[in-house]
Amino acid sequence: MAARHNVKELAFELDGMSVPLTIRRNKQARRMIVRIDPKTDGVKLTLPWYVAESEGLSFLNSQTTWLRRRLGKLTPRIAFADGVEIEILDETYRVQSRPDAKRGVWIEDGAIHVSGRPEHMVRRLTDWLKAEAKKKLSALSDEKAAQIGKTVKRVTVRDTTSRWGSCTHDGALNYSWRLIMAPPKVLDYVCAHEVAHIEQMNHGPEFWKLVYRHCPHTDYARNWLKRHGQTLHKLPV
Repeated sequence: MAARHNVKELAFELDGMSVPLTIRRNKQARRMIVRIDPKTDGVKLTLPWYVAESEGLSFLNSQTTWLRRRLGKLTPRIAFADGVEIEILDETYRVQSRPDAKRGVWIEDGAIHVSGRPEHMVRRLTDWLKAEAKKKLSALSDEKAAQIGKTVKRVTVRDTTSRWGSCTHDGALNYSWRLIMAPPKVLDYVCAHEVAHIEQMNHGPEFWKLVYRHCPHTDYARNWLKRHGQTLHKLPV
């Protein structure tokens, strides 16, 4: 049998528009799965290893009603540009390009100033946001861990889409850097959730008791992520 590629980037037409399509093969998959990709506003199609691509595309075409509804609900993508406003921990800042300056990125007078050449602004601002996210999430994680008598091995931030945080068996925590654009209570909840996994590597009753004990606004944060979490993926990478 011919070798099959694990990942294939394509596009398909829906209502006259070209929609990005990623076909991914998974040896553990037992059925075909269609999902929306919040990073690209496109579609992810997961196929079992033995399913032909043509069969997968036929399945995709059978889901056009669902796809049309889900893609129609996507919020507009936000572009980092001079003058655009973004929220950081419930505070609104206007991005200001400062090609004349040599201070990196800093906050002053209600603005985020980004020095350097304009064509490098998105990368510089994104790197700064990632660093701020790691600093804030690390401090919160250490604080939550101390409350339950545990220690965090390390904290990393990545650009994840399927989950906001994760915890390994040895106490290493991973978070989405995009949480820096969420309200402080949301960061507090995600950290409480992941730190609780250091003690309870499950989602059983004892786990949720621990989360609620150290994060009384858990319900608010979970609802916020369900309603607004998608918008965090609309920012440039």
